[in-house]
Amino acid sequence: MTDEKAVKNSKKADEMQTTPTTSKTKSQDKKAMPAAAAQLSPEAEMDEEQTGQPAAYSMRPAFGESFPLPIVKSIINTAMSEKLKDKQYDKDVAKTWTREIADEVNQQIAANPKVKRYKHVVQVMLGQELGAGATYLSRCCWDCDCDTSITEVFSNTSLFCVCTVYGTYQY
Repeated sequence: MTDEKAVKNSKKADEMQTTPTTSKTKSQDKKAMPAAAAQLSPEAEMDEEQTGQPAAYSMRPAFGESFPLPIVKSIINTAMSEKLKDKQYDKDVAKTWTREIADEVNQQIAANPKVKRYKHVVQVMLGQELGAGATYLSRCCWDCDCDTSITEVFSNTSLFCVCTVYGTYQY
């Protein structure tokens, strides 16, 4: 029996050496957990190394990433001229034309990769050309440094169309 007691005592001694004993309480262990969880995961470290930059939140568009006004201008002009050339004003069909122009401009701008952090609003007004003047006013609250708008006008002998696109940067 002495051999068995000696073997049990040596096993207990081995267990005590391999298992470190600390005087931490459960609340101290819980406090240590968020610090360990705050470390980057291996995938996040690999993503950071691949891009060469840490993930950052940008408050302003970088140089060259502003709303692409020339591209939007050509989209508007193309959509209006394709839809309205050789058309005569008809109040019953004008609502349909207005919606189709707005939808086409909206879809083409959304598909453009240069508009990744911008939200946009497309506003189209179509009216009969009677020779009288018309006033078109719109308002929007925005950041003058980042947000912008562009307006294009199409007219023929029978109708006129005004299309405005507002581009607002998403912070």
